[in-house]
Amino acid sequence: MTDLDKRKKQTVCIALLLCLLSFLLLIHFGYKYKSSKTNEIIQEDARKDALQKADSAIKDINMGLNFTSSLADGVATDLSSGKLKNDFMVKERLLAEMKNNPSIFSIVVAYSPAANAGELCAPHFKRNDSEVVYAPLTYNYTKDSEQTEWYNDVLKKGSKLWISPYLGIADRNYQIDYSAPFYLAESGNRDKAAGVVSVSHSLEGIRAYLNSLSIGNTGYGFIISGKGKIISYPVKEYLNGNIHELAKKDPNLYFINENITKQDYLATNSFTGKSYWVFQKNIPSTDWTLGFVLPQEETLLNKKTEQIHTIIDIVFATFTFLFLMCLVFVSIYRYDHKGLWMLAVIFSLLCILGIGFMWHLTMNNSSLDDRNGDLVVFDREDVETILQHVNTSPTIPRIPTGFFLQSMEFLNANDILITGYIWQNISGLGIWKELPDFSFPDSKETTIEKVYVNKNTGFIGWRFKTTLHQQFDYSKYPFDREDAWIRVLSNNSAENILVPDFNSYSSLIPESLPGLRRPFVLSGWSPQKTFFSYRNNSKNTNIGLGKFANSNAPEFHFNIDIKRSSKFPFDPDLLPVTVVIILLFAILTIITKGENQTYFGFSSHGVLGYCTSILFTLILAHSSLRARISISEIIYLEYFYFVMYLAILVVALNSIFFASNRSIPFIDAKDNMYMKVLYWPVITGIMLLITILNFY
Repeated sequence: MTDLDKRKKQTVCIALLLCLLSFLLLIHFGYKYKSSKTNEIIQEDARKDALQKADSAIKDINMGLNFTSSLADGVATDLSSGKLKNDFMVKERLLAEMKNNPSIFSIVVAYSPAANAGELCAPHFKRNDSEVVYAPLTYNYTKDSEQTEWYNDVLKKGSKLWISPYLGIADRNYQIDYSAPFYLAESGNRDKAAGVVSVSHSLEGIRAYLNSLSIGNTGYGFIISGKGKIISYPVKEYLNGNIHELAKKDPNLYFINENITKQDYLATNSFTGKSYWVFQKNIPSTDWTLGFVLPQEETLLNKKTEQIHTIIDIVFATFTFLFLMCLVFVSIYRYDHKGLWMLAVIFSLLCILGIGFMWHLTMNNSSLDDRNGDLVVFDREDVETILQHVNTSPTIPRIPTGFFLQSMEFLNANDILITGYIWQNISGLGIWKELPDFSFPDSKETTIEKVYVNKNTGFIGWRFKTTLHQQFDYSKYPFDREDAWIRVLSNNSAENILVPDFNSYSSLIPESLPGLRRPFVLSGWSPQKTFFSYRNNSKNTNIGLGKFANSNAPEFHFNIDIKRSSKFPFDPDLLPVTVVIILLFAILTIITKGENQTYFGFSSHGVLGYCTSILFTLILAHSSLRARISISEIIYLEYFYFVMYLAILVVALNSIFFASNRSIPFIDAKDNMYMKVLYWPVITGIMLLITILNFY
């Protein structure tokens, strides 16, 4: 057997082994993708997790309800037995119960006039922030009304009751009560109640408890009574409201109201395009329904990233397997220089396909979550849930604020000029002032002009022109997507909070570009999405505003997601690299000592002249790129320039060594064929590796 046959046999064996290994790797990634959690499995896991949270919450709520009833029953029993003999002992007992049980909002012992010499008497303690204060009832609680059911219904029925939510007259707070009758031995009538012991929980306290559960950035819980009263919900104004009425104006409540008997379901809000999983369970011993709402995209975010990485692994494992199959074929049937050219062409094409595949994924996969730490909001429920997470008081006035952008222009790499309209509804402030109650903290220069005022609706609108300085991420240029944002702060951040004016838009689906003029022209870019968000930025100073440092409210943003309009291969920054790659290969082909030397006129100093000209052109293009994108770090496209600098140097040195009298087998063999064969595979392979490292 000749040396050539031995090498051929060894090559075939190695190629077969590598082909088998790549096939096993492909099977591994395919199995990993198949065995990874599908969207359905993730949904099922989310459902189980939500139901587990619901069971845990129900258990805690039941414990709280049972404790409340036991407390009221215990006080009523002690009153009936004569253990609490006088007013002093009653007050001491009520005060002790309030101090020992911080979850209780108020407690009262209300005597009937018949048992108290015809007079009203109701010792009452309530919670005022962290303090417990004594505030005896001064209104006539014997008069029938919704706000006195806690007393009258219990006496009429002669039994213990949970009272539906109502606005307490004395407490001035939405609350639920557990009331129990008591009897006095000295009254001589054990069949007729002498009064009522009532223990209250505030709806705000229940709302705060549900918000403390870990159910995502904008996931929230709710409790609805059997009569449709809202016991807990992120929007405070809805507390004690009737869901059947509120469902007419709130799409989220509409879905809950329509599906109140279902245990779990998927709902999509056509106004926002957002999908939710809703999980509901009944609370034992009550007619209440406890539910959890989880945003679908937020739950699937990590899964989406994992799927993309697995798809990339499968694609490149497939490319590797195909190339090694070609290597086996060439080793068996084309073990010559033509076979090398076949492998070089196939490998280069696969690398180019891989680069294009990575570019496609980069330009077409974007999520709204976890963008610069943004907490994206689509409705009032999202806003209030986020504000609750940072313990923002629900009593702080909210100022609905909206945007309509007319134009946007990049002045340089980090400055953008934006013009448009901004409006606010200040009717909730209780006072009328026409001065702007907002500022753009990222602005270098701003002009604001009032354009309309509607005192009937409370709206004031301004036209603005501002130059914002922002730090964009150009690392993936020219295949980058940027998030341009308008950060807005209230001039009285300690006294009010800016929230999106959702009602002023016909649609809040991000892809429909709410808040942008049509057509919206932005040279070199195309807008993809617009949305409102909040961002938690740490404040280590009160900037002279006292309470400002104590305000936990996150900062309000209006975001514009834009994608660079790249027209490969005719992009002005990619085109020079593409042309240089082709010209450099053309120069490499004229390096010959064969019969074509006279025809091509090859000489080392001629090749050096060509390389110098190309190098000078490439440096000019690179300098122009750096001048337009004045950033300190190296961007993705620059690596291509560095590769070409190295390629120009290698081609120049190759021509010198090839023309010299020194014998270098690798360069001299077959008229410099190996350098020519390896040119495209090495160039495209390095570029593919750079692309994977930047985009994977």
